[in-house]
Amino acid sequence: MVIVNIAPAAPYNDNWGYQENLLPKYQLKLGNEVTVITTNLTHQNGGVAAIEPADYRLADGERIIRLAYRRYPLPVLTNLFKKLEVYELLRSIRPDFIFCHGLISNTIFDVIRYVRRDNPRCVVVQDNHMDFNNRAEGARARKLVGKRYYRWLNRRSLPYVARVYGVTPRRKTYAEEYFGIPPAKTDVLLMGADDEKIDFANRGRIRAELRAKYGFADDDFVIVTGGKIDPAKNITVLMRACKNRKGVKLLVFGSLSEDVKQEFEAALAGAENIVYIGWLASDQVYNYFFAADLVCFPGLHSVLWEQACACKVPCLFHRLDGMEHVNNGGNSDFVSPVTEDTLREKVGELLFTEQYERMRQAAQSEKTDIFLYSTIAEKSLECAEGAALC
Repeated sequence: MVIVNIAPAAPYNDNWGYQENLLPKYQLKLGNEVTVITTNLTHQNGGVAAIEPADYRLADGERIIRLAYRRYPLPVLTNLFKKLEVYELLRSIRPDFIFCHGLISNTIFDVIRYVRRDNPRCVVVQDNHMDFNNRAEGARARKLVGKRYYRWLNRRSLPYVARVYGVTPRRKTYAEEYFGIPPAKTDVLLMGADDEKIDFANRGRIRAELRAKYGFADDDFVIVTGGKIDPAKNITVLMRACKNRKGVKLLVFGSLSEDVKQEFEAALAGAENIVYIGWLASDQVYNYFFAADLVCFPGLHSVLWEQACACKVPCLFHRLDGMEHVNNGGNSDFVSPVTEDTLREKVGELLFTEQYERMRQAAQSEKTDIFLYSTIAEKSLECAEGAALC
């Protein structure tokens, strides 16, 4: 099958671990011919830079085509619509399946044109990464357009789209409520982890080496947390809840935002059982999850939630509406509200108890395979393989 992924909204870097990198990678591994059409914007030196448009292949065989945005007479329109001119490319590639990343780009009109004029049997799906905490109208010039325009855009494209996926249940609901997508056309396509980056074969050795490195005993209950450390992540609350608790060790990784630095340093001061190691490269994070008895994220969602589940480690999360998908068959638990008292109580419930052992067994079972991109890629193609059902 010939597949095109179109990622028109965000900067793109080769071989990173975002969905627009990993879905094509694993679609290719399933035996398909895969092309990614994306922007000429890239993350570079802590910012975003424009590079020359290009057409090349990655080492594993994916074709990458980078395009500059179409220029409208007014710069504000160029920024607002973010349209990539893909019609002639689609005509030359002749895809059987198109995965459009996002719901707010005029690029979809070129996709519709291709389906109508050139290949009515081509299956088109889209996904949505926005939710009630990350709204379309909250982004600069898009405030001027808002719900009406995006609803109109999706009404126009909907007859040609087989399925709209939310990358979490909450984002599926947002696609329905904000963009007006009928629930009959929506589903969830999870984010997760790159199978090849998780060294399951050496899990025991990695666990032992990292615990020894930081002075954690084998019978310590090691909790790992981190990411972008800001007030919304509630990591300082977890630190205070675990501070100097007998038998518990807490390892924190990630970069500190300025608005939490003072509170973080106060929580760390005098804590003999808390280790802060700073920023970790994304590939290293999986190993640190292996070192944990429990991975805990007590604040707002990030993709680290699903990545921790993919590592088959018991997890504890802040209970958020529409985010219960991270508990698949008992691998995870939730806490709400998030306070020092509720976190202390929950850690006590899980401190090598029978409840914890049930979580550990569920986490290490095939139930958590749904968070691996080999599984996610298969689901992403379900409409191509069963078009009559979509």
